[in-house]
Amino acid sequence: MTTLLDPSSRSLVLAVFSVFVVICLMLCIVTGADDDDRALVRSESRRLRSWQQGIAMGGDTTTVATVTVLVGMVATSGFDGLGVMLGSLIGVMLFLVLIIEPLRRHATLTAADMLDARGSGGPAVRVSWGVVTLLVCFPLLVVQLVVVGNVAAALIGQPGARTGCIVVIGCVMTALAVSGGIRGTGVVMIAKSAVTLPVLVIAAALVLHRFGGDPGRLLDAAAHGTGLDEAYLRPGGYTGEGWVGAVNRIGQLFGMSMATLAMPAVLMRAISTKSPRGARTVGRWMLGELTLLYGALAVVGVGAAALVGGALREAGPAAQVFTPLMLGRALDSGGTLVTAMACVLFLTALAAVVDVTLAAGIALGRDVLGGAGRHAPDAPAGAHASSGRAADGGKGAASRWSAALTGSVAALVAAVTADWNLVVVSTLWLAVCGAGLAPVLLYALHWPGFTARGALWCLWGATGLSVAALALSPYASGTPTSIFPGYDFRVWDVTIPGLVTAPAGFLLGWLGSVTDPRRAAGSGPAAKRHREVDAA
Repeated sequence: MTTLLDPSSRSLVLAVFSVFVVICLMLCIVTGADDDDRALVRSESRRLRSWQQGIAMGGDTTTVATVTVLVGMVATSGFDGLGVMLGSLIGVMLFLVLIIEPLRRHATLTAADMLDARGSGGPAVRVSWGVVTLLVCFPLLVVQLVVVGNVAAALIGQPGARTGCIVVIGCVMTALAVSGGIRGTGVVMIAKSAVTLPVLVIAAALVLHRFGGDPGRLLDAAAHGTGLDEAYLRPGGYTGEGWVGAVNRIGQLFGMSMATLAMPAVLMRAISTKSPRGARTVGRWMLGELTLLYGALAVVGVGAAALVGGALREAGPAAQVFTPLMLGRALDSGGTLVTAMACVLFLTALAAVVDVTLAAGIALGRDVLGGAGRHAPDAPAGAHASSGRAADGGKGAASRWSAALTGSVAALVAAVTADWNLVVVSTLWLAVCGAGLAPVLLYALHWPGFTARGALWCLWGATGLSVAALALSPYASGTPTSIFPGYDFRVWDVTIPGLVTAPAGFLLGWLGSVTDPRRAAGSGPAAKRHREVDAA
């Protein structure tokens, strides 16, 4: 992969990336919040309009793994890769309809505030929510850093420099998160979207132009280029055949939908919108951006299958992260498009890791470390708000130091685990997010009978089940690509457990709530309180 860019193109990519980083760092310093949690999370709502906030939220949903791994899946597996995009869009629509407006109405700084306000929170729930959020953010950070480290090392023509690239890029992104807060990172997200979206749309247009604007010709060429022929347009290329393939496909669609509506960075930015009504407008801009983006990525992936499918097949699964760059080289031998694609990968990684690092830092600083000092869940909602305002000044610095710690540790872990099968790491954070965080959000917002016990059962039970499902799958043992290839302790062949873990999360939340003795003793007042909060 070291021949993707000639020396002049490599210099251009590094120059553009360096200039962008410097500009973003300056913007973060100028627009960054002070040492106050409320400013860290909410003050930027006075600076960004609804459409700007929506574009930033769309950028939160788009990671470097989306642009590389997802395009690679479409290029090599066809139908199954497109199913991941469909699941993500369904999750965004559910987020827009069910989550964003009531979340903004009840949460002040983090989603745990909403659980307190609606009677299903408390110190234990707040700490548990923060820990599970970290379990979602940390694997996501590791995947992002490893992917961008691999790409950076290949682009500079020094594969042995991967570890250094991971550490340096991780430190730069952590500095941006700590200096800018959500106000500064929102500007970074908008700048990233202003670059990446036009480049991907242009690449998709060039693909269609190469095949005379005929989607049928493009699909036929893709099926032939991958060597799958008609199987390219049928499910099973990635998820497998038989009952295992069916469970994987349904779990992929359902799990991806649930994970998308509960991504911590997206929730963080939704809470920072100007008002509940404005949050809905923000969500529409987010959906519009992602629809256009996924449409372009789908065309780019199919185009890669048609034009470089043979090269991808020969290079093996490890080459999937380079699919956009290989397509750029095939479409433009002069190197301009592949240079632009390289910039897209760097900027996407920069923005995604910055926001995820910030979300993890706020969860660690405010929810985990600050959870012990919160009021019990039966305190009035106004008490939470007033006490939060009083304590914000001290916890802003804690959130910043927590973000710095999280980013630094993630960079070191990414450097150590760079040779692991990162698909299992990606599947882990998606499973935990969809099975642990999403049911708690939906229950707390829409079921008056949901209790703190139900939240704890859901958070910890679904997380444990997700880890166990992957530990007993081929991702962990039994195959040459497993984490432990020399052992075989598989109990099933399912690799995408969303069909099991997500419904289990809802079941645990329901079971914990209906068996809660405190719910039976105070169900009437609790339901009345929910009606009062909803009417406020």
